[in-house]
Amino acid sequence: MGGVIGSRPARRLVARFGRHKVVLTAGALRACWAFGLAFIRPGVAGLVLVIAVEFGLIMCMGVFNPVFATYRLDRTAPDRIARTLSAWSVTSKATVAAMTGLWGVLAGITGPRTAIAVAGLLMPATPFLLPRHDHAPHDERDPAWSPV
Repeated sequence: MGGVIGSRPARRLVARFGRHKVVLTAGALRACWAFGLAFIRPGVAGLVLVIAVEFGLIMCMGVFNPVFATYRLDRTAPDRIARTLSAWSVTSKATVAAMTGLWGVLAGITGPRTAIAVAGLLMPATPFLLPRHDHAPHDERDPAWSPV
């Protein structure tokens, strides 16, 4: 549900604020949720915390993912789109597998709560990997996307 709720306003947000600003803001917001998982306790309160954190994370990803995919595809040559999509798919799956293994080893050494806290502390640094400037020759607001 969070993904649907997040993706619905993405088009209007891009039309209002510009694609680059939405990518940076939603990218930063999606990185802030994981640290909350380090504070899970048993019982109903812990379950509610997991639901809230996961909902917020997935909602922010629902805004970020379609806008960033469009951003990347607009900067890909038309004759390279199939190759680019294949490369993104392979590297995405390989990265998820590698990070899952790495964090499993870290959790085995330090404990799961510590591994989650470390991930939660490192994730807010990931927005600095996003493009800082939109080098597109056109206005960053997408004229094809009108407010709905």
